[in-house]
Amino acid sequence: MFKATSVFALASLASIVNAQSSPISVWAQCGGIGWAGSTTCVSGLQSMYPSASTTGSASATSSPAPTSSPPVSSVANFWFSFGDSYTQTAFSPAGNPPQVGQPLGNPPYPGGTTTVGPNWIDFDTAMFNNSLILTWNYAYGGATIDASLAPPFTPTVLSLTDQVNEFLSGTANKPVVAPWTSNNALFSIWIGINDLSWSWWQTGDRLAYNDVLLDADFALVDELVSPCRRRNFLFINVPPIQRSPYFLGLDPSETNETAPILQSVIEDFNTKLAARASNLSSTLTGVKTFLWDSYTAFNQILDDPSAFGS
Repeated sequence: MFKATSVFALASLASIVNAQSSPISVWAQCGGIGWAGSTTCVSGLQSMYPSASTTGSASATSSPAPTSSPPVSSVANFWFSFGDSYTQTAFSPAGNPPQVGQPLGNPPYPGGTTTVGPNWIDFDTAMFNNSLILTWNYAYGGATIDASLAPPFTPTVLSLTDQVNEFLSGTANKPVVAPWTSNNALFSIWIGINDLSWSWWQTGDRLAYNDVLLDADFALVDELVSPCRRRNFLFINVPPIQRSPYFLGLDPSETNETAPILQSVIEDFNTKLAARASNLSSTLTGVKTFLWDSYTAFNQILDDPSAFGS
C-alpha cells in the first residue's frame, strides 16, 4: 500500500493554516485524528473531535453538546475545493455543512471517495493541519473544466464550471455557517485529468487546445477572485495518467505510441498551468498561488513503488 500520508500532505496547505498556541483557548483545536499540535486545553475544558476546546470535564470521553454554537469565524480556516474523482467526497451543498465534529460536512467522514476510504483532501482536512479546517468540497467524479469543451462521460456530471457556480450561488455569500474571509480561506483546483483523457486523441492541434481549456479554467478563477482581489489559491497539475494501466492497455505493443502522445499533451498543459498560476499572483495584488506538482510526485512513486511501501 502506498504511503498516502507522506505523498498527499501538501506543503501548500500547511502554509495557509496557523498553528495554535499552548494552552489552547476556548473553541481552538487541541486534539483529533492525527493532531500533532498542543493537546493542552484551558483548565476545565475538554476536546471534541475534530478538536475544539469546550466546557466540561477534562476526563470525560462523552459529553453533551455545548449550549451555544462556537464562534467559527474566530477559530476556523475555510477550504473551498473543486475537482474530479481524485478529490471528490460526494459532498452536497444542500446537506449538512462542514462544522465542528464534521469538518467536511456531508456525507460522514471520509465521504464517498473513489479510494473507498480517506483521500488526500480527507487527510489534509482532518489530519495534516495545525488548526480547525472546514472544507466545502465541490469536486465531482468525472468532471471536466467545461462540458462544452470536453464532454464528461455522462451529462449529469458537474463540471468545474458547475461547481464554481454552486459556490458562487451559495457559500460565496458567506452564510452564518461559513463566515470566511480572504485571509482564512483557501481555494484549490485539481482539474484537467478527464479533459486531457478526452482531448489528446481528437483531431487538430492538441497543444493549442490546452490553451482553450486553460482559458476556461482561469476565467472561472477570475470569478472566484472577484470582487475583493484577495485570495489564496492552490493549483494541482495533471498526474502522469499515460502510465496508468488503462492507457498502457490501449496500446500493449512494444512501440506503445499512445503514452508518448498523451505525455506530451499533459506536460504542455502542466507547463502552461504553472505559468498562469504564477502570472495570477504577480499581476493581482493580494492573490497568493501555490502549485503542487502531482506529475513529479506520481512519477517518483511509479519509478520506485517499494520506496513508498508497495
